[in-house]
Amino acid sequence: MNERPILLHTASGAHPLRVALADGFLTRLRGLMLAPPLAPDAGLLLTRCASVHCAFMRQAIDVVYLDAAGAVLKCVPRVKPWRASAADPRSGARHTLELAAGAIERLGVKPGDRFEHPVLAPAVRPRVRAQAQGGLAMVEFVVVGPMLALIGLGLIQYAMLFFAKNQINHASFMAARAGSMGNANINTVRQEFTRALIPLYGGGTNAAELAASLAKADRYVSLEDVELINPTAESFQDWNEPSLQAKYNTGSKRVIPNASLAFKDQSIRPNSGQTIQDANLLKLRIIHGYEPRIPLARTLFSAYLKAADPHNDPTYTKIVQKGFIPVVTNVTLHMQSDAIEGSPISAPGAGNGGNPTNPGDPPVSDTPSPPCTGIACNEEVPPDPVDPNAPCTGADCPVCPVV
Repeated sequence: MNERPILLHTASGAHPLRVALADGFLTRLRGLMLAPPLAPDAGLLLTRCASVHCAFMRQAIDVVYLDAAGAVLKCVPRVKPWRASAADPRSGARHTLELAAGAIERLGVKPGDRFEHPVLAPAVRPRVRAQAQGGLAMVEFVVVGPMLALIGLGLIQYAMLFFAKNQINHASFMAARAGSMGNANINTVRQEFTRALIPLYGGGTNAAELAASLAKADRYVSLEDVELINPTAESFQDWNEPSLQAKYNTGSKRVIPNASLAFKDQSIRPNSGQTIQDANLLKLRIIHGYEPRIPLARTLFSAYLKAADPHNDPTYTKIVQKGFIPVVTNVTLHMQSDAIEGSPISAPGAGNGGNPTNPGDPPVSDTPSPPCTGIACNEEVPPDPVDPNAPCTGADCPVCPVV
């Protein structure tokens, strides 16, 4: 696309423009996609084209539609990226001039103005029409259309996933709240998580519809989706209270007390590396498989997740292999009841077996401090408070050096 100085005649005068010509299939197809912003006096003339799209463009543009002789028929200012514009087929528009955003207003371009270009000269126009390729717009659409359709479907699927993630987050917090009030029972957590997913799987306006949505949500939730991270097996080992075992008649299942924590032993126990406060934190990790439903987009999402799966989590891998999107949520909430042991995971105490030690003073460095360059630094050494004619050298003087 060679740029030539071309005149655009408006009511405010003749304005020279550096206009590139896109008169072939490839040049029109590329247009301004992925190109840097147009200069204020630059433009692109697309011949035999009365509609444009701004896919893959980095900036807004002004669009001017011309007839076969270069007369301005329609002006569309500031067409944003990923938008499209077209002239009325009955208007007689044949060509499109793309200008930098704001050029229409700056140059005062209006319908009836005239754009000069060699390819629009009367002696050239018949040759241009003779060389016109039948169905060229359809060929361009066949190339660009599927790409735009795929991107559009992907955006729709991503938006649906975004709203699903919000609902799953809410369900996870509801599940954690139920667990904190329900003695950290994993079945209680799972049941509340499933109930909170009813809106995601159809909702309902009556008991029958709500029951159907609940049954559908239950099919998507398995025991492997919900994992109790804390309290751990070591937490119950360190902080079990036998009197509560007798109270709840739990048999061999241990119980972590929740009442009067401020008055209990605050030491760090060796097996879990936790205090009583740490042991009363309910931590859940929930992996829910969201089923993508948009055609083509779900195939691409699924293929990408399968290729990127590191295979270090069996639950994650199982969800990916089913063609679902794993949505992982981590929730931490303080217990509001005594935690009763179920089937907690084992996580031995971290660092020194639960016995913290003083690491000592940091190593001494002889490297000088970097110069003070912040906004609080003084540009010069202030005067001494006692002797205003001498620089301040006392211990209370600013440490910023002279810049």
